Amino acid sequence: MKQILFWIFLLPCVPMSLALAQISPGELIAGHARWEGVENCTACHTVGKSLSNDKCLQCHSEIDSRIKQKKGYHATVGGKLCEECHKEHHGRNFQIIRFDTATFDHSTAGFKLEGKHNSIGCNQCHTKGKIFTDDVRKFSDERKTRSYLGLSQTCVACHEDAHRGQFSGKECSACHSVEKWKPAPKFSHDDSRYPLTGKHTSVECQQCHKSALDDNKTIRYAHMEFSSCRSCHDDPHKGKFKQQCATCHTTENFHTVTKTVFEHDATKFPLKGKHAVLKCEDCHQNNDKRKNASGEFGFHITKFQSCSDCHPDAHAGQFAKRADGGRCEPCHSEADFLRVSFTIDDHKKTRFALLGAHAAVPCVACHSAQKVNAKSTRQFHWEGTLQCTTCHEDIHKGQFAKKMPNGCETCHGVESWQKLLFSHERTRFPLKGKHASVSCEKCHVRPDNSATLPVQYTGVHLECIACHKDEHEGQFAVRGITDCSPCHSAVSWKALLFDHNRQSRYLLTGKHTNVACEKCHPKVSMNQRPVVKYKPLGMSCADCHTIQK
Repeated sequence: MKQILFWIFLLPCVPMSLALAQISPGELIAGHARWEGVENCTACHTVGKSLSNDKCLQCHSEIDSRIKQKKGYHATVGGKLCEECHKEHHGRNFQIIRFDTATFDHSTAGFKLEGKHNSIGCNQCHTKGKIFTDDVRKFSDERKTRSYLGLSQTCVACHEDAHRGQFSGKECSACHSVEKWKPAPKFSHDDSRYPLTGKHTSVECQQCHKSALDDNKTIRYAHMEFSSCRSCHDDPHKGKFKQQCATCHTTENFHTVTKTVFEHDATKFPLKGKHAVLKCEDCHQNNDKRKNASGEFGFHITKFQSCSDCHPDAHAGQFAKRADGGRCEPCHSEADFLRVSFTIDDHKKTRFALLGAHAAVPCVACHSAQKVNAKSTRQFHWEGTLQCTTCHEDIHKGQFAKKMPNGCETCHGVESWQKLLFSHERTRFPLKGKHASVSCEKCHVRPDNSATLPVQYTGVHLECIACHKDEHEGQFAVRGITDCSPCHSAVSWKALLFDHNRQSRYLLTGKHTNVACEKCHPKVSMNQRPVVKYKPLGMSCADCHTIQK
């Protein structure tokens, strides 16, 4: 009170604007406006002392309680004064809380954002509808809208319980992760009352968990019946066997019957490889409409010495002319029909030994699905001579068909298509001089830049002007064709072979032999571009020299 009276007596002695500036450095924010005025200074300030956090926390009890519980962000800032972050006396509209949501480290608030939480916006969780604690719920709606306090860290505080209480008492994190809801990576059926074994381990959850709760949509996971196999499975034997299923079957494979009941090895056909995992009825059909390849059905099978007695010929008779009549065993085994024992060495004994790059090509790349003897199967047998074009497209479209009796091998090897055996020296246009260093595609192009026509190798014009522009604009053309070779060579365009005294009508003698070419051969415009003129030129002295009188 004494401090207030001091200011009241002092006011008349100083100008009003100066007095107000000395009493208060500026207006309070809108939220603190009710403490505006000199009579309320001590609500926040202690006379004769610097600011402390105590008075701030008297009002902001929700912060005070969290600091004392060592929870939330403010519990991590240590001995900082409130005023270091929250500046006052800067006006009604001053933003006293400067909070950058883009750079804020959420782990300092006691809840580290991981997985999917790390990619969602703040306002998806921090809403007034999700405020859990009583001290923040009593805030005004406007303040609750701005506040980041009061949320619970339990999953169901933000997310709906998808299991509707079936796992009450357990945290969602016992099964699920923050990366994604499905699948539940932490869940193990081994921790349940029904550990999964054998084939059950590869069954999709929904195949067993089908029934729903009373809302007809929530899948039932708890309190399920599983006392016997028939709780989930139909009885394929229609009640003929009174024993428990486990007497003959295991969870490893229903079709693998335990040997204590039936021993197939005691028959003339011991079950090996894939045969050992087949269902009985796959071989032993129960009616004449489901006969095997030999026309037999039931449990009394007499023909089983050859694979074809039970199985149709997957190759549609392509190997029937072989010495063994096309038996399966040279290539296949009971372990796996698709995993063949036919090797590269075996292939060398065929009409087409696998050499070079062919040895690394997968079988299916050459032996593709085709119609063979009216049956869809992979082709393994070809009639006639085997050539490159039997498998490969002729990218040259027949340009070399008549010129290369050995086919593609004339230029290409089996090691690599790009590694050429071809020599240009054997053509009508040996590569000399500068031509030897020019890449093939500079001369061999698709006609008219067509996207469908092949690169042209035959029928290419050999004249210089077929590839090069006539720098002389037809001055040396004879019947429409310019032959560059009298003056130029493939070694260098500028290294001339031209002899003025031998190849022109005007012999250079005397002083003329030392005159630069351009003195007599000026540049003129031809076809709208500058070109050195070589012919026709006048040959009299007056054509070049001025006559002196």
